Order: sequence, then structure tokens, then C-alpha cells
Amino acid sequence: MKHGERQVSPTIDGIRKDHVERYQFVAKRLAKGSRVVDFSCGVGYGSRILAVAGNTVSGFDIDAEAIEYAKQHYLWHNTEFYVADGNSPGELGEYDAAVSFETIEHIEDPRPLLKALRAAAPVLYCSVPNEDVMPFSPEPGITTAFHFRHYTKHEFAALLRECGWSAMEWHGQEGPESAVEPNVRGRTLIAVCERCEIEDEGPKGKHVAIIALGPSVDQYTDIVKRQGGRSKFCDEVWAVNALGNVFDCDLVFHMDDVRIQEIRAAAAPASNIAAMLKWIKTSKVPVVTSRNHPDYPALVEFPLEDVLNHLGHDYFNNTAAYAVAFAIHIGVTELSLFGMDFTYANTHDAEKGRACVEFWLGQAHARGIKIHLPKNTTLMDANTSRAARLYGYDTLDVQFDVSQDGALKLKFEPRATLPTAAEIEKNYDHSAPIAQQHLGPKETV
Repeated sequence: MKHGERQVSPTIDGIRKDHVERYQFVAKRLAKGSRVVDFSCGVGYGSRILAVAGNTVSGFDIDAEAIEYAKQHYLWHNTEFYVADGNSPGELGEYDAAVSFETIEHIEDPRPLLKALRAAAPVLYCSVPNEDVMPFSPEPGITTAFHFRHYTKHEFAALLRECGWSAMEWHGQEGPESAVEPNVRGRTLIAVCERCEIEDEGPKGKHVAIIALGPSVDQYTDIVKRQGGRSKFCDEVWAVNALGNVFDCDLVFHMDDVRIQEIRAAAAPASNIAAMLKWIKTSKVPVVTSRNHPDYPALVEFPLEDVLNHLGHDYFNNTAAYAVAFAIHIGVTELSLFGMDFTYANTHDAEKGRACVEFWLGQAHARGIKIHLPKNTTLMDANTSRAARLYGYDTLDVQFDVSQDGALKLKFEPRATLPTAAEIEKNYDHSAPIAQQHLGPKETV
């Protein structure tokens, strides 16, 4: 237990002040006689504080040694201690309030725990490290090595809302010796939450394919054709721009303001922009865009404020990036991207769009969303060989193997011959775009 992360002391006097202050903050707010669940109670000092205040407390922790320590040093006549895993907490019983301090950052997916606490109690007191003040670091020797991540206020609020909790009050602590104070921008975020309804947000937890205008969209056609239809491949299809009038889809993303597009269409009546505006006016599928227009009844405004508050970044320079961010926002768990190819001859400005989409794919991956790319897209350099994506290994042949437990195993073999000076300079030359290539079978990777 004494690895530097858990507070361990046989008396409350030996527990760090900020940890004690959090429980005292809750104890002062609870009606005397409340039934309280203290999840991730550690050695039980917090449960003892709540119990001495006149409440009946059930403390749960994953560490059996900590629970035994709690029973030895912090058991009170109206407390009980149990071993339970926050990854799969199961049913916890019925309580008047739930407490879970310094817990959520330790769990890779805290949603099952937050939902179990929602089922157990109508009120929740919880805390996380503030990413804006104490950025997450997984480096060995740092206490945050025991954490999976930290949260900004917006990220924490979004997580709570997703699990059926509405943060009614925000408090914070500036440091290890700090009391709990309202609206403090400190190293610890504390939320006082009430149970709320979980909104139906569309394809939450489902597989969505987003199809855009680049050449690799042909891979989508080939896959769904071979599988017998799009419903076999994914749950929903979202199209970008004109593809909404080409493919069967559930949603279209066209972030360009139609007022701007009308100016372009008036200047070129025979253009593809003019043709696209014509079908958007009569579209039966919702078209997500930046601003509504009364002449286009299918338009739906992108929830920009909600997305920014949820995801915490305002980096959007193309429509495809908006679509990926929206998928993250609503809780999609699997994404397949087709036609998001941003490298073309004589169109180098498109590269900034590629960087933006790849940034949002990083955000998606960090949230556990499974991502599939066609092998011939330039996105994430998927159109190059796997070894070629490893910069610096020019003199080695790198072989990729997967062990029985799923771990990646690499084998390195020195190359028999080294490249010539001309071949080396060609690899360092970034003046020309990467050519579109077709590597291997037409499948996603």
C-alpha cells in the first residue's frame, strides 16, 4: 500500500490535509443519518470521517490489504468495508449519497463505475486531478504513473453528463494543504453532482463509417459490396459534401455556409457547387453545417459550443475534421474513414486538412475509439509499408509479429546493403507529394 500514491496512516492525523478536507466538506453537507457509499475508500479514513458525523457508510476498494487495514484502524459502529473493483463494480445497493475521491483517474474506463454509482445514489461527490493545472505524465517515478489520465473541467463535466450526472457545483483545491473552496482553479477538481437522465445521442457505442471525396472512397464501395450491403459493415454512414447525393447515408456534413456557396454558384452556374446546392435544398437526410438557412430545410447546425466544451480543442480547418470530432462527442466507439486523402499533386495546401483530421483521430484513439483506414489513403501514411512509417530505421529490416497474448513483437535484421546517396536524398526530399499507392488487398487497416 505504501507505494507513494495511497494515503496510509493508522490515524487521521497522519493523512494529508487535502484528502481529509474533501471528506470533511462532504460530512458538513450531508443530512445526519444519510446512507453513504464511499467507493475507492482506501484505508478507510474518509469513511470514518463520514461515519463519525452521524452517517451510515459502506466503503469499497479494490485493494484487499487496504480494506483489512480499514477494518483494523477505521471501523466505526455504522461503517462496513468491502472489496470491489471499479472496472466492474456491479450493484452497490441503495444509498442517499455517493462519494468517490481520487478514483476516476485510476480507471481506464470509469463509465461503468459512474453509472453504478448513479444507480446507487441520487447525489455524487467526486474529484479528479485538473489537467489544466497538473498535466498528466506517465513517466516512472512520478505519482501520476498510477493514473490513466487527468481531466479538464469541460472533459470531466462531459464524462459525468455521459454517465447520467449533472455537475451542479464546482469546487477545487490549490494544493496538498488546501481546503475545499468554490470555483477554485487548483490542482484538484471537485464536482457536486445530481442524477439526471441519460440522453439518447444517436449511435453511441456503434460503428460509423465516414465517407469523403478522395480516391480511397472506392474501398468503401468494394467492402460493402462484398459484404452484402452497408448494414453488414457498420451501423451508420456519414457522407461529406456531394457524396450525400451519391451514397445511401444517415447524415451529411457540409460545413461551408450555403450563403457562401450561393455566391460561388452564381459565379459558375454549371459548377459542381451549384449542382450540390440544388439537391441540398430537397435533401431528405439531415445536413450538418455551420449556419441554418430558411431555404434549406435539411440543414442542422453543428453543436460547436457543446463540442468545444466537451473536447476542449478549437482546431477545425475542414469538414471531415468536424465529422470526426462529432463522432467523438456523441460516443461512437468505432470509426471507419474513407476518401479522406489530403495529398495530391499540385495541391499542397490540402496537407493542413490532413493534419487536422489526424489530430482528431489522435483524440479519438485516446478515448478508446477503434479506427479503421483503407490501405490506399495517405491519411496516417496508410498507403506506405508499415516499416516505412518508422522514421530512422533505414539500415534495418523491421519485422512485425504478434504474440499469443496480443503484444506486438519486433525483430530487427541489419540490411545487407545500404542505400545510395541518391536514394537517401530522394527519401529526404519533401518537395513533391506522396503518390497514391495501392498496397495489398482492398481492406481497412
